[in-house]
Amino acid sequence: MRQLLVLVFLVSSYFVSGQVKSPVLSSDRTVADAMKQSSSEGKLLFIYFHAEWVQLCQWMKSATFTDPDLAQFLKENALFLELNIETPRGNAEKQFYNVNMLPTMILFDAAGNQLVRISEAMNATKLLSILNTWNLNENKQSQTGNVSNKSANPSLQHLNRPPLLPNQPNISENSENIYYGIAIKYFHQHDQALQYMQQFQRQVEKKVIVTEKEITKEIKQYQIIVSKFSSREEARAYLPKLRMLNINGEIIKL
Repeated sequence: MRQLLVLVFLVSSYFVSGQVKSPVLSSDRTVADAMKQSSSEGKLLFIYFHAEWVQLCQWMKSATFTDPDLAQFLKENALFLELNIETPRGNAEKQFYNVNMLPTMILFDAAGNQLVRISEAMNATKLLSILNTWNLNENKQSQTGNVSNKSANPSLQHLNRPPLLPNQPNISENSENIYYGIAIKYFHQHDQALQYMQQFQRQVEKKVIVTEKEITKEIKQYQIIVSKFSSREEARAYLPKLRMLNINGEIIKL
């Protein structure tokens, strides 16, 4: 009888605390499968690499991912895939994505492009702030031929492009869907370009992208672009906002 009362108390305490579990995809899903689903549903894909023996991973599962606001965000805007690196599937994905620290979280758009990588433990408020930065309609649109046409079997055949570098739409000069961007900075190191893009994205509401240009066979240039505008006039009207951030930009055709 006493054991029954203890059990009732524990169950009651759980519901009173208001904890909720963030919606998680089945652990036997591959990243390729999850990308196909996020593409078809028009959602972001949030991947959480963890291990049972890492204390910070367990803290996030019990504290961060039980936050009601974060759980609601993931339910409405993203697919949430947990990957335990101690399982064969989780270890294979860990190797492919070069995960060297735990916990590590990676956010992809619906087209399969990596948006941001987080390699630290954080509370729900901070994580939700970062996720909201990338919760743009443009990031929930699939690009034809990028994800949906790829085979889900096997797991590691789902990314043929260079990792971390988003594909850019191939828009014809004669197409009616011509867009413009504002080039704001150039880098010769991809990691530096990606880091700058992620930091600058938090300061503006427009989507910030990275494009690659081959200068020579040995040298590549990475361009930071604020996108995308339907006309030069729209892009020009946005320049004063950038100048308030001490940023000068050049309007270019995407």
